[in-house]
Amino acid sequence: MPHLFQTTGQLRSVEFQVSGVHCTKVSLGSMDNNSYLLDTGSSSPLLLIDAAAEPRQLLEMLAGRPLGVVVSTHQHADHLQALAEVIAQTGAVPFAGRKDAHAIAQQTGIVSRRVWTGDWIDCGRVRLEVIGLVGHTPGSIALVLHGGDDGPTHIFSGDSLFPGGVGKTESPADFSSLLDDVTRKIFDRFSDETVVHPGHGDSTTLGAERPQLSQWRTRGW
Repeated sequence: MPHLFQTTGQLRSVEFQVSGVHCTKVSLGSMDNNSYLLDTGSSSPLLLIDAAAEPRQLLEMLAGRPLGVVVSTHQHADHLQALAEVIAQTGAVPFAGRKDAHAIAQQTGIVSRRVWTGDWIDCGRVRLEVIGLVGHTPGSIALVLHGGDDGPTHIFSGDSLFPGGVGKTESPADFSSLLDDVTRKIFDRFSDETVVHPGHGDSTTLGAERPQLSQWRTRGW
C-alpha cells in the first residue's frame, strides 16, 4: 500500500486518496485511537469518523472548513472523548449504530442519528455504506468507502476488525457473532485488495487477513 499512504510527521497522521476522497488518519489520546477526516474538496463539508480524543487538534485539522458529519463506530468511551466538544463547536450531525446510540447519548449527551446495515451516510460528495457488526459492542458499525478506477475500496472498521483478528469480545457467543458478521458481511463481499482501517493501529488488507479466518475461529479470539 505504499502508493496510498504518506506519513505527515509529528501529528502521528497518515494520508491517502481514493475515489476523489482525501483521508487524514490521526492517532489521538493515551490509547492511540484513530480518527479519520474525509474531504472531497474546498466546497464540500468534511466528515469525521470517531471523535476519539484531543478535540482541539481535531478542530484545528478542519482549518476553518465546515464539518458536516461525525460518525461514531461504537459506544466505547475511548472513541468518544472529543465528541461533545466537536459537535458543540461545529454543529455537525452525529451518527452511530442503532444499538449503541443510546449508550453514546448517556455518556456524551449527544443524540445520534441511528444507522445500521443497508443504510448510507452522505456528506457532501462523501458517501459511506454502513455495515452493522455485532459482538465487540451490540451496535458497532463499519463504514465502507467504495473504490473506483483510482483505487480499492476502503473499510473503516472501528474496533471490530484489526490486523490479526477481530476486536475484543466478552463471551464466546459475542466472539462467534462478531466473527460470523465480519466473515459474511465483509470477507464474503469484498476483494482481497480492500483496505481495512481499524480504530487503533495500522491498516491492513482483506487479502492479508483472509488466510487467518479459520485460525481465529479455532483459537476463539
